[in-house]
Amino acid sequence: MSNVEQLNVMESTGPPVEDLAREAWLLERAAEGEVSLLLTSWEGPVVVLGFGQRPEDADLEWCCSQGLPVLRRLTGGTGVVHRGDLGVGFALPQVHPWAKGIIGLYGRFLDVLEPALTAVGAEVSRLAEPRRGSRVRSPVCFLDQLSDTLVVDGRKAVGCAQTRRRGAVLIHAAVLLGLDAGLYARIFDLPKDVVSAGLAPAVPGGDPRVVGEAIAAKLAEALGLEAVRKPLEPVPERFLEPYNSPRWFPSHRSNV
Repeated sequence: MSNVEQLNVMESTGPPVEDLAREAWLLERAAEGEVSLLLTSWEGPVVVLGFGQRPEDADLEWCCSQGLPVLRRLTGGTGVVHRGDLGVGFALPQVHPWAKGIIGLYGRFLDVLEPALTAVGAEVSRLAEPRRGSRVRSPVCFLDQLSDTLVVDGRKAVGCAQTRRRGAVLIHAAVLLGLDAGLYARIFDLPKDVVSAGLAPAVPGGDPRVVGEAIAAKLAEALGLEAVRKPLEPVPERFLEPYNSPRWFPSHRSNV
Protein backbone atom coordinates (compact mmCIF):
# COMPACT_ATOMS: atom_id res chain seq x y z
CA MET A 1 0.00 0.00 0.00
CA SER A 2 1.44 3.38 -0.93
CA ASN A 3 1.80 6.16 1.59
CA VAL A 4 -0.91 8.29 -0.03
CA GLU A 5 -3.48 5.55 0.59
CA GLN A 6 -2.99 5.37 4.34
CA LEU A 7 -2.93 7.47 7.47
CA ASN A 8 0.12 6.56 9.53
CA VAL A 9 -0.89 6.65 13.21
CA MET A 10 1.69 6.80 16.01
CA GLU A 11 1.29 7.06 19.78
CA SER A 12 3.88 8.25 22.28
CA THR A 13 4.21 9.07 25.96
CA GLY A 14 7.50 10.89 25.49
CA PRO A 15 10.11 11.98 26.13
CA PRO A 16 8.59 15.36 25.16
CA VAL A 17 11.73 16.55 23.35
CA GLU A 18 11.63 13.50 21.12
CA ASP A 19 7.94 13.92 20.38
CA LEU A 20 8.34 17.58 19.42
CA ALA A 21 11.34 16.71 17.25
CA ARG A 22 9.33 13.86 15.72
CA GLU A 23 6.75 16.39 14.50
CA ALA A 24 9.51 18.12 12.52
CA TRP A 25 10.44 14.75 11.03
CA LEU A 26 6.83 14.00 10.10
CA LEU A 27 6.58 17.41 8.47
CA GLU A 28 9.55 16.55 6.26
CA ARG A 29 8.03 13.18 5.42
CA ALA A 30 4.73 14.86 4.57
CA ALA A 31 6.53 16.85 1.89
CA GLU A 32 7.37 13.47 0.34
CA GLY A 33 3.71 12.42 0.32
CA GLU A 34 3.07 10.82 3.70
CA VAL A 35 0.02 11.64 5.82
CA SER A 36 0.68 11.08 9.52
CA LEU A 37 -1.00 11.46 12.88
CA LEU A 38 1.05 11.61 16.10
CA LEU A 39 -0.86 11.27 19.37
CA THR A 40 1.10 12.25 22.47
CA SER A 41 0.40 12.33 26.19
CA TRP A 42 3.01 13.17 28.81
CA GLU A 43 2.79 12.63 32.54
CA GLY A 44 4.27 16.11 32.84
CA PRO A 45 3.93 18.80 33.65
CA VAL A 46 5.67 20.18 30.56
CA VAL A 47 5.33 23.74 29.27
CA VAL A 48 5.29 24.07 25.50
CA LEU A 49 5.56 27.54 23.97
CA GLY A 50 4.43 28.57 20.50
CA PHE A 51 7.02 28.93 17.75
CA GLY A 52 7.25 32.72 17.98
CA GLN A 53 6.40 33.15 21.67
CA ARG A 54 8.69 35.03 24.05
CA PRO A 55 10.37 32.64 26.51
CA GLU A 56 9.94 35.22 29.28
CA ASP A 57 6.17 34.69 29.06
CA ALA A 58 6.85 31.76 31.40
CA ASP A 59 8.69 32.02 34.71
CA LEU A 60 11.78 30.16 33.54
CA GLU A 61 13.65 30.46 36.82
CA TRP A 62 10.78 28.92 38.78
CA CYS A 63 10.22 26.21 36.17
CA CYS A 64 13.90 25.33 36.31
CA SER A 65 13.83 25.17 40.13
CA GLN A 66 10.91 22.74 39.91
CA GLY A 67 12.50 20.60 37.21
CA LEU A 68 9.68 21.59 34.87
CA PRO A 69 10.84 21.67 31.23
CA VAL A 70 9.90 24.59 29.00
CA LEU A 71 10.13 23.64 25.33
CA ARG A 72 9.12 25.14 22.01
CA ARG A 73 7.00 23.62 19.24
CA LEU A 74 7.03 24.15 15.49
CA THR A 75 3.52 25.55 15.33
CA GLY A 76 2.39 29.03 16.31
CA GLY A 77 0.12 30.25 19.09
CA THR A 78 1.04 30.51 22.76
CA GLY A 79 1.71 28.37 25.81
CA VAL A 80 0.20 25.09 26.96
CA VAL A 81 0.95 23.16 30.15
CA HIS A 82 0.77 19.48 29.21
CA ARG A 83 -0.07 17.20 32.13
CA GLY A 84 -1.78 14.01 31.04
CA ASP A 85 -3.55 15.85 28.25
CA LEU A 86 -3.60 14.84 24.58
CA GLY A 87 -1.44 16.34 21.86
CA VAL A 88 -2.58 15.72 18.29
CA GLY A 89 -0.07 16.36 15.50
CA PHE A 90 -1.32 15.92 11.92
CA ALA A 91 1.12 16.28 9.01
CA LEU A 92 0.10 16.28 5.35
CA PRO A 93 1.48 17.43 1.99
CA GLN A 94 0.75 21.04 1.15
CA VAL A 95 -0.81 19.89 -2.15
CA HIS A 96 -3.49 17.98 -0.24
CA PRO A 97 -6.97 19.52 -0.72
CA TRP A 98 -7.35 20.05 3.02
CA ALA A 99 -4.20 22.17 3.13
CA LYS A 100 -5.19 24.85 0.62
CA GLY A 101 -5.97 27.55 3.19
CA ILE A 102 -5.09 28.24 6.82
CA ILE A 103 -8.65 28.86 8.01
CA GLY A 104 -9.99 26.07 5.81
CA LEU A 105 -7.61 23.56 7.39
CA TYR A 106 -8.68 24.61 10.86
CA GLY A 107 -12.27 24.06 9.79
CA ARG A 108 -11.60 20.59 8.39
CA PHE A 109 -9.61 19.62 11.48
CA LEU A 110 -12.28 20.80 13.92
CA ASP A 111 -14.92 19.04 11.79
CA VAL A 112 -13.09 15.86 12.83
CA LEU A 113 -12.21 16.74 16.43
CA GLU A 114 -15.67 17.90 17.49
CA PRO A 115 -17.61 14.68 16.70
CA ALA A 116 -14.69 12.49 17.80
CA LEU A 117 -14.63 14.15 21.22
CA THR A 118 -18.41 14.11 21.45
CA ALA A 119 -18.32 10.35 20.87
CA VAL A 120 -16.19 9.88 24.01
CA GLY A 121 -18.38 12.04 26.22
CA ALA A 122 -17.22 15.61 25.58
CA GLU A 123 -19.66 18.50 25.39
CA VAL A 124 -17.55 20.63 23.07
CA SER A 125 -18.76 23.04 20.43
CA ARG A 126 -17.42 25.47 17.86
CA LEU A 127 -17.40 29.17 18.61
CA ALA A 128 -20.42 30.93 17.16
CA GLU A 129 -18.40 34.12 16.71
CA PRO A 130 -14.63 33.62 16.96
CA ARG A 131 -12.79 36.67 18.24
CA ARG A 132 -10.34 38.47 16.03
CA GLY A 133 -6.69 38.02 16.89
CA SER A 134 -5.17 40.70 19.07
CA ARG A 135 -1.66 42.10 18.89
CA VAL A 136 -1.49 41.62 22.66
CA ARG A 137 -2.21 37.93 23.12
CA SER A 138 -2.50 35.98 26.33
CA PRO A 139 0.63 33.94 27.07
CA VAL A 140 -1.68 30.95 27.54
CA CYS A 141 -3.01 29.32 24.37
CA PHE A 142 -6.31 28.41 25.92
CA LEU A 143 -7.21 32.02 26.80
CA ASP A 144 -7.32 33.07 23.12
CA GLN A 145 -10.57 32.07 21.43
CA LEU A 146 -10.07 32.22 17.68
CA SER A 147 -11.31 30.13 14.75
CA ASP A 148 -9.02 27.28 15.90
CA THR A 149 -11.02 26.66 19.08
CA LEU A 150 -13.47 24.24 20.67
CA VAL A 151 -15.18 25.29 23.88
CA VAL A 152 -17.11 23.79 26.79
CA ASP A 153 -19.66 26.21 28.26
CA GLY A 154 -17.78 29.08 26.66
CA ARG A 155 -14.40 28.04 28.08
CA LYS A 156 -11.64 26.90 25.77
CA ALA A 157 -11.01 23.14 25.81
CA VAL A 158 -9.17 22.55 22.51
CA GLY A 159 -6.74 24.89 20.80
CA CYS A 160 -4.99 24.43 17.45
CA ALA A 161 -2.02 25.90 15.63
CA GLN A 162 -0.25 25.14 12.36
CA THR A 163 2.90 25.70 10.37
CA ARG A 164 3.68 25.47 6.67
CA ARG A 165 7.13 24.87 5.26
CA ARG A 166 8.94 23.08 2.45
CA GLY A 167 5.83 21.69 0.79
CA ALA A 168 4.11 20.36 3.89
CA VAL A 169 1.71 21.41 6.63
CA LEU A 170 1.63 20.47 10.30
CA ILE A 171 -1.48 21.22 12.34
CA HIS A 172 -1.41 20.60 16.05
CA ALA A 173 -4.17 20.42 18.65
CA ALA A 174 -3.93 20.40 22.43
CA VAL A 175 -6.93 18.65 23.98
CA LEU A 176 -7.34 19.50 27.65
CA LEU A 177 -8.29 16.47 29.76
CA GLY A 178 -7.74 18.10 33.15
CA LEU A 179 -6.95 21.52 34.58
CA ASP A 180 -4.51 22.71 37.24
CA ALA A 181 -5.45 26.38 37.19
CA GLY A 182 -2.96 27.17 39.95
CA LEU A 183 -0.07 25.76 37.96
CA TYR A 184 -1.01 27.72 34.84
CA ALA A 185 -1.32 30.86 36.97
CA ARG A 186 2.09 30.34 38.60
CA ILE A 187 3.92 29.62 35.35
CA PHE A 188 2.42 32.44 33.32
CA ASP A 189 1.87 35.02 36.10
CA LEU A 190 -1.90 35.17 35.72
CA PRO A 191 -4.70 35.32 38.30
CA LYS A 192 -5.97 31.83 39.05
CA ASP A 193 -9.58 32.91 38.64
CA VAL A 194 -8.83 34.18 35.14
CA VAL A 195 -7.43 30.78 34.19
CA SER A 196 -10.40 28.95 35.71
CA ALA A 197 -12.85 31.23 33.91
CA GLY A 198 -11.14 30.75 30.54
CA LEU A 199 -10.28 27.05 30.42
CA ALA A 200 -12.16 23.77 30.78
CA PRO A 201 -11.28 20.11 30.16
CA ALA A 202 -12.80 18.69 26.98
CA VAL A 203 -13.10 15.24 28.57
CA PRO A 204 -12.50 15.61 32.34
CA GLY A 205 -10.32 12.73 33.49
CA GLY A 206 -10.42 11.20 30.02
CA ASP A 207 -8.02 8.45 28.97
CA PRO A 208 -5.68 9.95 26.34
CA ARG A 209 -5.50 6.64 24.47
CA VAL A 210 -9.27 6.31 24.20
CA VAL A 211 -9.64 9.92 23.08
CA GLY A 212 -6.77 9.53 20.62
CA GLU A 213 -8.26 6.36 19.12
CA ALA A 214 -11.55 8.17 18.52
CA ILE A 215 -9.76 11.03 16.77
CA ALA A 216 -7.65 8.67 14.63
CA ALA A 217 -10.74 6.75 13.50
CA LYS A 218 -12.71 9.87 12.66
CA LEU A 219 -9.75 11.46 10.84
CA ALA A 220 -9.14 8.37 8.70
CA GLU A 221 -12.83 8.26 7.82
CA ALA A 222 -12.91 11.94 6.85
CA LEU A 223 -9.80 11.57 4.69
CA GLY A 224 -10.96 8.33 3.08
CA LEU A 225 -7.75 6.62 4.17
CA GLU A 226 -6.97 3.45 6.08
CA ALA A 227 -5.54 4.11 9.54
CA VAL A 228 -2.34 2.07 9.90
CA ARG A 229 -0.67 1.86 13.32
CA LYS A 230 3.05 2.44 13.10
CA PRO A 231 5.72 1.72 15.73
CA LEU A 232 7.82 4.65 16.89
CA GLU A 233 11.17 4.84 15.14
CA PRO A 234 14.22 6.59 16.62
CA VAL A 235 14.16 10.28 15.74
CA PRO A 236 17.15 11.27 13.57
CA GLU A 237 19.67 13.37 15.47
CA ARG A 238 19.30 16.34 13.13
CA PHE A 239 15.75 16.87 14.42
CA LEU A 240 16.84 16.54 18.05
CA GLU A 241 19.83 18.87 17.73
CA PRO A 242 17.83 22.14 17.97
CA TYR A 243 16.74 21.21 21.49
CA ASN A 244 20.31 21.67 22.69
CA SER A 245 19.79 25.41 22.23
CA PRO A 246 17.99 27.97 24.44
CA ARG A 247 15.76 28.85 21.51
CA TRP A 248 14.07 25.43 21.58
CA PHE A 249 14.69 24.45 25.23
CA PRO A 250 14.48 27.75 27.15
CA SER A 251 14.42 26.24 30.66
CA HIS A 252 17.54 24.11 30.34
CA ARG A 253 19.64 24.82 33.42
CA SER A 254 22.54 26.17 31.39
CA ASN A 255 20.16 28.59 29.69
CA VAL A 256 18.47 30.16 32.73
